[in-house]
Amino acid sequence: MSAPRATMYIQAERETMRESVMVSQIDTAKLTTMLNAKADRDDLVGEQMVVANTVKGLATVCSDGVGWWKNDDGKYLVGAWVRYSNPTFYLTEDELLSCLSSEQVDLAEFVQTFGSRLENNFDLWYNQVKNVSQDISAFDFA
Repeated sequence: MSAPRATMYIQAERETMRESVMVSQIDTAKLTTMLNAKADRDDLVGEQMVVANTVKGLATVCSDGVGWWKNDDGKYLVGAWVRYSNPTFYLTEDELLSCLSSEQVDLAEFVQTFGSRLENNFDLWYNQVKNVSQDISAFDFA
């Protein structure tokens, strides 16, 4: 019985050790409008995501700490919700940047804190962005 307690202690310790880095938030209202127009629908709701600037370029990251760089076609993955489904879509860089909010959010607060998988996901993205400017004025808005 001591192993689960030790695991919970280590998990609580790791969660308090998260370091802060501000990243650009996607405006879900703008994303929702764009995705519904692209899919000729009216029932999609854009997923809460952020755009992080990394050494490898821009990336989209969801609240589970899972993220994607642009694919071979130069497009970025974003998610939506419709009922209980989570379809994905691909946006050009101009489309993605047009969905950005002027607000930033702390990556440490944005990525959920429930279990070691999410902590590992946060650590992976934190290491990608920690020494890269996240200044929103550096982004080329469409």
